[in-house]
Amino acid sequence: MIVFCEDCGSKNSLTDQSARAQRLIFTCGQCGYPNNYAVSDDPAPKFLQACDDPAGKYQPLVAALSALPEIIGAFVFRNTKELLAFKMPQSMSERSMTAMGTLLKQAYDGPKQVYDGIGDMVMVIEKKAVLVKSLGHSEFLVAVASRFPLTEAARAELNRLTSPYEENMT
Repeated sequence: MIVFCEDCGSKNSLTDQSARAQRLIFTCGQCGYPNNYAVSDDPAPKFLQACDDPAGKYQPLVAALSALPEIIGAFVFRNTKELLAFKMPQSMSERSMTAMGTLLKQAYDGPKQVYDGIGDMVMVIEKKAVLVKSLGHSEFLVAVASRFPLTEAARAELNRLTSPYEENMT
């Protein structure tokens, strides 16, 4: 069984016996961090998923980003405090995403008014990253990553997936 370190994001291989336990407890082979995960009978994580995006413009983006191994979840937020599309772990409510989107939009807009050319914002909180990317004049992508910095492959895929939306901004 392959599991990822919650601290550094490194892959760790565990024995099949570990997979039958109620908890996975292991020390990361890369950084030595003591990981402790609860294991459920349901192999798929529970996600909140919705779309208030009648044209289906953003749901494919959110789904593709959420499928990347380093991305915990993502949502698209509009200035009007409206979630357009999201796929986030169930532990984060729609209300929490709306509040987070509002705060991140304010944090993003401040420096943009002073410095031209700011395109993305990244906040790092305990080695996890919250990425904010403008998708137009009033819409923002928020992606939560399990590690910082993202691997070069993940950054390239993020840029590839968002480039069609950025082209529509000009």
